[in-house]
Amino acid sequence: MRGATSREPLHVAGEQIYPLQSLSLPEPSTDAEAVGRSEAVQLFVERARRQLPDFELTTARASAVANLCVHLDGIPLALELAAARVRSLSIEQINARLNDRFKLLTSGMRAALPRQQTLRATLDWSFDLLGEQERVVLRRLAVFPGGFTLEAASAVASNAVIDQFAVIDLLSQLVARSLVIADTADAGTRYRLLETTRAYALEKLIEAEETDGIRRRHAQYFREMFEDANDDWMRIPEAEWRAAYAPELDNVRAALDWALGAGAASAIGIGLVGGSGSIWLELPLRIEGRRRLEAAIARADAQTPEPDRARLWLWLGLLSRPTPAEAVAALEQASKLYRRMGDFSGAGFSLMQLAAELTYMGRFEQAMPIFAEAFPLLERTGSPKLMAEYFLALGTLKALTGDLASARLDYEKAASLCEKTGAERLETNWMTGDLDAALAGYREAVMLARKSPVARRIALGAGLTNLAGVHTERGELCEALLAAREGLPLRNEGGFAWVTLDHLALRAALAGKTANAARLAGHADYLFAANESARQPNEARSRERLQGLLIENFSPGELERLLEEGAQMSEDEACRMALEE
Repeated sequence: MRGATSREPLHVAGEQIYPLQSLSLPEPSTDAEAVGRSEAVQLFVERARRQLPDFELTTARASAVANLCVHLDGIPLALELAAARVRSLSIEQINARLNDRFKLLTSGMRAALPRQQTLRATLDWSFDLLGEQERVVLRRLAVFPGGFTLEAASAVASNAVIDQFAVIDLLSQLVARSLVIADTADAGTRYRLLETTRAYALEKLIEAEETDGIRRRHAQYFREMFEDANDDWMRIPEAEWRAAYAPELDNVRAALDWALGAGAASAIGIGLVGGSGSIWLELPLRIEGRRRLEAAIARADAQTPEPDRARLWLWLGLLSRPTPAEAVAALEQASKLYRRMGDFSGAGFSLMQLAAELTYMGRFEQAMPIFAEAFPLLERTGSPKLMAEYFLALGTLKALTGDLASARLDYEKAASLCEKTGAERLETNWMTGDLDAALAGYREAVMLARKSPVARRIALGAGLTNLAGVHTERGELCEALLAAREGLPLRNEGGFAWVTLDHLALRAALAGKTANAARLAGHADYLFAANESARQPNEARSRERLQGLLIENFSPGELERLLEEGAQMSEDEACRMALEE
C-alpha cells in the first residue's frame, strides 16, 4: 500500500480518499488549561518554544493564542510560521497583523520546497492550477465571511458567462481541490473557505476590480433572503427559525458594513437592517442591533419605502429595552406607520409590544386599551406564537394589577399555545408556580446555551440567573449561588444584571446576610425606578418575600439607611455583593 497527499483526487484505480482535517481548534476562553487542550494550540506552543524556550501558555496569553489559532484555521504550516514571529512580536501584535497575513507569515525555512516557503506561494501554486472559471468563482466566494449555501453561491458568483448551473459544477470542483470546505449536516450542506484561503481570494477579487459589484450582489442576496425572516420568526418554531437564519449572521454583518459604509448602498442596507431585526433580538445581540438600526434610521429619507421605515422603528423599539421611554417612542412611531399602511399584522405586533413596554413602566391604565386594540389584529394573523406572547404579556399586566386569577388563565392560554409552537414555557411555568418544570426547563436552556455557537454568553447568562432565581424560591441556596456566580457577570456584560438582583437579594437574606440583602434591594429599587420599569411577577414575588424578611430584622430607620446605601452603590459593587457566600 502506498500513500500520497494531494489537493484533489487522482482518479486512479484503487484510490481511497481520506480527507486530512485541520488541527482541532480551541473554544474562546481565558482558561489556559482549556485552551491548551486544542491540537492547534499545542502545536503553536511547541513551535513557539523553539524561538523562546521560556514561552508559556499563561492565563494572560490564553485568549490571544486561542484567537490566533482560530484565525489561522488550525493549519499546521500557518501555525508554524506564526510561531516563528514570537521572538519579535507579542501574540496580540501577531493577531493585529493577520489582515496582511501573507507578508507576516513569510517563512524562513530554507530547506523547504519553494512552494512551501510561504503561505502565499502555496496558494499561488494552487490558484495557478485552476481553470479560469474556477478562479472567478473562488475569488467571488471570498465575500462570504460566514460560509454560504449552494443557493447563495449561485446567486452571487454567477454572471452572463458563468450561469448559476455552472457555478454549482465549479463549486464542486473547488471542493474536490480542497479550496472550499463542504460541511454537511441535517439542515443541509454549507460551504466555506478557510480564512487564509479567503484572505487570498479577496486579494484576487480586488485585483480583478470586482469588489463593489460582488459585494453589492452579496448584500442584495441577503436583503432578499431576510425579507421573510421577521414573519418566519413570528410563525415557525424557534429551532427551525435558528437553523434557517442564525448561520447567516456574519454575512448579514458584512453586507451591512458594506451597504451602509463604503458601498453607499443605503436602500439595500436599510432594507436588510429592518429585515434582520429578529436576528438581533433572538440571538440575542441587542446592543449591536440597536446601533445598526440607529445608523439606518439616520440614512432613511423621504424616498425610503414606508414598510422599511416601519420595520426600523419596530425593531429599534424591541431592542431598546431596558430603556423603556425610548422603546415606547419607537414603538409608537412603528404602530402609527403600520396603521397608515393598513398592515394589520405589523400594527397588531407593534401595539402588543407597546402595551407590554407600558406595563413594564407601570403605566397600566394606558396599556390595557392598547392590548384590547391589538387583540383582533393579532388574531387575524393565525400565529400561535404571537398569540402566546400576547397572553403572556396580558397576564403579566393582570398579575401586576392584582388580578391573579385572571392572570393565571392568560398564562395557561399562553402555555397551551407555546406547546403548539415549540416555544419555551419557562417564564409561564415559573410565574404559575410550577417550580419543578421551571427548574428542568432552565437547566435545559443552560445546556443548549453552552452548546450554541452564536451569542452564547448572553443567552447563557440569562439562563443561569433565572436558574438561580428558581433555586432560591425552592430554598436551594448553594445551587442558586453557583448558578449566579457564573451567570451574573454575563448578564452584567449586556446591561441586564439589575433585573436579577431581587432574586439574589432574597437568597442573601435566606442565607442570613440580611444587611447585604437590604442593600441589594435598595440598589434594585433604585434601578427599576431609574429605568422607569415595573417588576415582572417573578421579581415582584421575590421582592415582596424579601420585604417581609427585612421588616422582621430591621427597624424602619435601619432599613431606610441600608436601602439608601444600596442605592448609592455602583452596579459592579452590587454584583460583587450579590455573589458573596
